[in-house]
Amino acid sequence: MGLIGSTIGAVAGIGGAIAGGIASSKAAKKNKKILGQMRQDSKDWFEREYNADFTQRADAQSALNKAREILGQRYKYAQGAAEVSGATDESVALQKAAANETLANITSNIAERADAYKDQVRANYESQQNAFNQAEMNINSGKAAGIAQAAGGLASAGAMFSGLDDSLFTGKKSGQ
Repeated sequence: MGLIGSTIGAVAGIGGAIAGGIASSKAAKKNKKILGQMRQDSKDWFEREYNADFTQRADAQSALNKAREILGQRYKYAQGAAEVSGATDESVALQKAAANETLANITSNIAERADAYKDQVRANYESQQNAFNQAEMNINSGKAAGIAQAAGGLASAGAMFSGLDDSLFTGKKSGQ
């Protein structure tokens, strides 16, 4: 009975090793699919953010509109003051030129912020890609460990069967 129990145990070990290998493979395949979708989502985000026109963002538009409003009010004030004081059109033109220069400086600052933002977007994307690569390597390592475990189960079952006496299968008693 000990030999039959060992044989049944070995067969069960083989079945368990095969089932474990199949389950491990299915889980790894599912994880790879999820990882691939995450990688694509990251790429889509990067493409969208990196190639977006930073000056069209709500915060940049708000800053530009506020600056135009303030500078427009200053220009109207300068124009009104010139009419009252009898100032020349030249002084009003200088005020308008100063307002345009201020607006150009604000736009330039927004462009500098855009460059810094793009650098941050690129750094985030590269970091995400490195994390995805590491996750994929972990999946591959898990698959390799599952295969090694299944192979080890098969090897130990094979060793168990190799020690069996042929008489169990032939119906003859050992030594006959």
